[in-house]
Amino acid sequence: MSNSTEAPKKLGHEYVQYDEDRIGYEMLQEFEAQVTRMYKDKKMLRQVHTKMHGCVKATFAVEKDLPDELKVGVFAGEPRNYNAWVRFSNGNTKPQKDKKKDIRGVAIKLLGVPGEKILEDEIDAQTQDFLLMSTEKFFAKNIKELGRLLKAITSASFIKSKLFILNPVLWPIILRASKSKVACKNPLDIPYWSTQPYQFGTVDRAVKYHLRPSPCNITVVENTTDYNYLRYNMAQTLHDNEAKFDFFVQFQTDADAMPIEDPTVPWTSQNIKVATLTIYPQVFDSNARIEYGDNLSFNPWHSLPEHRPLGAFNRVRKRVYETMSKFRHDSNKLPFEEPKDSSDFLDDILPANTKVTLDQQVPSKHVIFTTAEVIVNCDKKTAYEFVSSVEKLSSWLLKTGPIYGIIKVKKLRGNWAEVGDNRLVERGDSATLVEELISVHHYSNYAYQTTEFSDIFKRFTNKTYGHMWFDTVDDKTRLRWVYTFTYKNLLARIFLSIFAPLFLKKYLQNGLNNAKAFLEE
Repeated sequence: MSNSTEAPKKLGHEYVQYDEDRIGYEMLQEFEAQVTRMYKDKKMLRQVHTKMHGCVKATFAVEKDLPDELKVGVFAGEPRNYNAWVRFSNGNTKPQKDKKKDIRGVAIKLLGVPGEKILEDEIDAQTQDFLLMSTEKFFAKNIKELGRLLKAITSASFIKSKLFILNPVLWPIILRASKSKVACKNPLDIPYWSTQPYQFGTVDRAVKYHLRPSPCNITVVENTTDYNYLRYNMAQTLHDNEAKFDFFVQFQTDADAMPIEDPTVPWTSQNIKVATLTIYPQVFDSNARIEYGDNLSFNPWHSLPEHRPLGAFNRVRKRVYETMSKFRHDSNKLPFEEPKDSSDFLDDILPANTKVTLDQQVPSKHVIFTTAEVIVNCDKKTAYEFVSSVEKLSSWLLKTGPIYGIIKVKKLRGNWAEVGDNRLVERGDSATLVEELISVHHYSNYAYQTTEFSDIFKRFTNKTYGHMWFDTVDDKTRLRWVYTFTYKNLLARIFLSIFAPLFLKKYLQNGLNNAKAFLEE
């Protein structure tokens, strides 16, 4: 009787499972049935990574002086800058609150990439896609395991789709999926991994991809409570800041310890930087851009042969992604085609922030705050100029309950347009206070601090803050006013905790409603 030993695995080599085609076909049928039910008589969205935070323009700059062994595919030849579309998303199959933990995704589509591509129907396409997510390890060990989970969560049976968690067979993958989900304040702030492997030139070389935000990035967090706060925070960030990411490859150096077919095992080799992704300041939250991003297709098989996707999950992706994308485009009566590069691709980017004065931050600890908001049928520039106008303040911030309206505003320094500008504000009860701008991002947001109270509030606080945010919602402008109190002692905290929600919130809301009436008349 002889002992048989398994042959050692080879670098870059795939090990195809006998039932992959059947499982892939079943997945495809389940996805088609699910989206048909979900989007009957309305626009069909993609089956995974459904909710998009933003589709933005970027450049993908290949590193200079790469060693010859890294000059492969899009990294070959003279280093060049590719224009690119970049789509940020939540991974869930249904849109949900951004507050919920999820696997976040980023898809990069390089434009103007020469050479024949893998997909026969798109052999002449000039694009190359890279797909990454916010977890280093995928949650399914193999496609059979993933197939079981998808069959449960895409089931037409309400009971099956909700109670699958009680099936002990699914507990390991459910646990791994839960651990893979992350909370996120801004999609521009977190790292991403491909989780799946890809060929790198020759058949004996495989890599995974990694995208890491630059530590020099400035990101803005307006709030973490809105249903779509990730889009708002991205838009506020990219109003006048660029976001850079380092793009790495990670080679398979041990075929057993770094398997091709099991993406739950992280690779431990060195990350090697090969490119820089730069997302420029821009407006991306218009309805037209949102629709464009929703209609784009991303597929790891939109690829040069040198970057051929590897592993069972990528093999199944080929059939599922291609078929589902065409199914979605046909259902929405849209053409199915890859975008092309153009010389004016970056013409609509905005200038980056070059201010010397640093913003002061509104404190978030040991404070009392309240908010008010309203949606106005005008653009952000118009809304910003009206609300920030010194001359117009007394026309819309009127008496509400016990709080008197503004009757006079006097400029003390500057024109209330830059950090450091301040003004003296007088209310109808003759009380005065001084407001000073501490942060200014024209047409996007501004913040100010309030001091030198002449009324009873000087007993409770030394300083308060106002922050006015301007967000695009369905091609309209949302005005969001956040007012924050510091407090001197426990008694002050108790008083302000009652005063802010009971009286100040109504005062702010009434003011914004008045501003809306002026802007829409």
